Amino acid sequence: MSAPTEATTGTSDSAIRSVTGTGSIPHPLATFDKITSVWGPVTMLAGLLAMMSGPVFLAVFGGFDVDFGTVAMAVVAIAMVFGVIWFVEPVSYFPILGPAAMYQAFLIGNISTKLLPSAMAAQTRIKAKVGTPKAQLAAAAAISAAGLIHVVSLILFVGLLGNWLLGMIPSDILSAVSTFIMPAVLGAFIVQAVQTNWGNKPVLLTGLVVAAVIIVVLLPLVPGLATFATLLGVVLTIAVVVMLPRKAAPTAGAGESTSEELIN
Repeated sequence: MSAPTEATTGTSDSAIRSVTGTGSIPHPLATFDKITSVWGPVTMLAGLLAMMSGPVFLAVFGGFDVDFGTVAMAVVAIAMVFGVIWFVEPVSYFPILGPAAMYQAFLIGNISTKLLPSAMAAQTRIKAKVGTPKAQLAAAAAISAAGLIHVVSLILFVGLLGNWLLGMIPSDILSAVSTFIMPAVLGAFIVQAVQTNWGNKPVLLTGLVVAAVIIVVLLPLVPGLATFATLLGVVLTIAVVVMLPRKAAPTAGAGESTSEELIN
């Protein structure tokens, strides 16, 4: 059996070359990343237009009197409360998810409670190191599966059986679920995150100490920082970890890295 050629793979050797200190080697995800960088923004823009079409249609053809000054004030008010998340989430999620999964995650939603745990569980299952192409592919596949399950479950348990199920479940159970489901999901996510990064104990301990200092010491003294607590924790943890002493990096070998090494 002959080896796959450029015509059969659809990628040129020059399109997937990555230069290292010892020579030029094929990068296994170069073409994938190139296509993602084109279609990712396109799909995000399409999603934005689809979400905006409803309100715009109602404002133009529905006879609603829209005060754009009020809309602007509402946007500013939302930005003051949640604006910090617009910067924290991309910075926090990108090292774990990678470019393709980032586009998927922000288009689907429910990142911290559904998509990110799914991606990390998949990476842990196949022992993929965070930040590698293998981990990025695992995250993209896991998010695709999570999104599919989400749509199917919404159609079945909300669209078709929603009212019937709510009538069958006692109110006490519904109250308990609404109270404890979010802490349970986030608690499981924290355990998963610790398990995935168990090899980086200095980072884990630094993050734990920084979070404890912010929650126990800083926020009681300056309650106004509560909105920026997450951003402050991320920035301080990164700053402290960067200043920690590190082991000397291993010297590069004389040979070139293989595609398998690049993926893993």
